[in-house]
Amino acid sequence: MNNKTRNLTMMLLLGLLISSAASAAQLKPLMDWMNSLVESGKVVGCMVQVTRDGETIFLEAVGDRTPGSEEDLETDQVIRIYSMSKAVTSTAIMQLVEQGKLDLDDPVSKYIPEFKETKVSVDGQLVAPRRPVTIRDLLTHTSGLAYDFSAPPELVPHYKDKMADVTSLEETAVVMSRMPLASHPGQAFVYGLNTDVLGRVVEVVSGKEFEVYLQENIFTPLGMDDTGFTPDADIELMHIVTPDEGSLVVDANHYEGGTKILKPAFQSGGGGLWSTIGDYTRFCRAMEQLGELDGNRILETRTVTFMTQNQLGPGTKKGPRQRFGLGFGIQPAVDSRMGPLGEGRWSWGGAACTYFFIDPEQDLTAVFATQQFPFNMDMNNEFHQVVLESMAIEESSR
Repeated sequence: MNNKTRNLTMMLLLGLLISSAASAAQLKPLMDWMNSLVESGKVVGCMVQVTRDGETIFLEAVGDRTPGSEEDLETDQVIRIYSMSKAVTSTAIMQLVEQGKLDLDDPVSKYIPEFKETKVSVDGQLVAPRRPVTIRDLLTHTSGLAYDFSAPPELVPHYKDKMADVTSLEETAVVMSRMPLASHPGQAFVYGLNTDVLGRVVEVVSGKEFEVYLQENIFTPLGMDDTGFTPDADIELMHIVTPDEGSLVVDANHYEGGTKILKPAFQSGGGGLWSTIGDYTRFCRAMEQLGELDGNRILETRTVTFMTQNQLGPGTKKGPRQRFGLGFGIQPAVDSRMGPLGEGRWSWGGAACTYFFIDPEQDLTAVFATQQFPFNMDMNNEFHQVVLESMAIEESSR
């Protein structure tokens, strides 16, 4: 390397360092919040990436990779993203809709015949549903399929550990078709195994293994090089931790036994992906830019617009103020000292306390990750609020 090239390289590195330091200073409330999580013992370590107008304006990791290791957590750490997988799987389904290979109102039984025999629980009796479960029902979590933690008590035995020994999506879909629905299709929002069924639909319609399809049509086009259903064997993992007598310890139940839904052996479209905050930010940026990133388009503009509109009708039972599109929650504004912020942003989270949101009004994406059970909704809400407030403060100082 000659002196001219070396000097240019040093200038570029210096510029990146200055830019990083400036972004951290501009979003100081966010940095302070992350440090407070570690210092108070609420997390062992955490990472955040924020982009605006397609550029990273904040990328930081604080704390340790695992309890007692004193090994700093890095922003390229591979982690389980659990239910943040759902937005990716929903995107794959909508690609196939665009190609005319399936329709949102197709019955699921067209692709998984066993769903013709699915029953719904009504007053303690298993009866035929009023209509078939459709692809749209699965995307909006209105099929009636539940998780063991979201099913009514009388149905929990029909869900709990039923997929402990399955290893393929084909087998998984058959097992899920036998699970009683908690409500008639279209009747209520019931958070459940819907997106795992969609993973099998992708395989049937595309003729490819689910992960192969995702790699070819989403991960490779977007440059998501560290995302998949199995992390590389040589990667040092960030252990999942859980509170125990006032401190955070490695969750022995998760690693030694525990519920199989949190470590599925099949390619779970609802919760099986591993990724990094950098990779997932690339997915968020593609969606925020209406289906395209760096010249690679994964969805048409009109499709992204449709996916991120509320799909829960007035006759659907749901939570207060709840809105849900096709694979994304649609969030109300947060109340802040700066006024209401972030109305209509798209978001979801994962079981081990990973969170993301996309605010199209601000051309903003934000991804947070730690690895911790149980899911902490308060921390999710704090993340949304502190990012939005930090952006508002930064904007007002211009």
